Amino acid sequence: MNKEWSELNKTMQTQIRKNDTYEAGIDTLFELRNRLMKILTVFYSELNREEFNAIPFLNADGYHSKTIAYSIWHIFRIEDIVAHILINEDEQVFCTGGGIRRESIHP
Repeated sequence: MNKEWSELNKTMQTQIRKNDTYEAGIDTLFELRNRLMKILTVFYSELNREEFNAIPFLNADGYHSKTIAYSIWHIFRIEDIVAHILINEDEQVFCTGGGIRRESIHP
C-alpha cells in the first residue's frame, strides 16, 4: 500500500466510525477499492506466471515478504469475507465447495 492509499484507508476508517460521516466512508472505501482493482487489472495483463510467483521484497518483514500471487489471493479473501459475512450474512465462497484452493495459488 503506498502513502496515498494508506491515507485513504485512514480517512475511510475514521469516517465509518461516525454516523454523520459513515456514507462518506463507504464512498472512500469504494474509491480505494477501485484504485486497487485497476492495479490488479494491470498486473493481470502485464505479468507472467513467474512474476506472479516472485517475492518482490525478499527477506522483508510482514506482507512485503509474500509473493504477488499470495497478496492478490489475500485481497480476494478479504473481498469474500466482506461481501458474504458482513453484507450478505451468508457463507463465504471460500468455505463452500466452489472455493479457490490455496494450492492453486502456491504451487
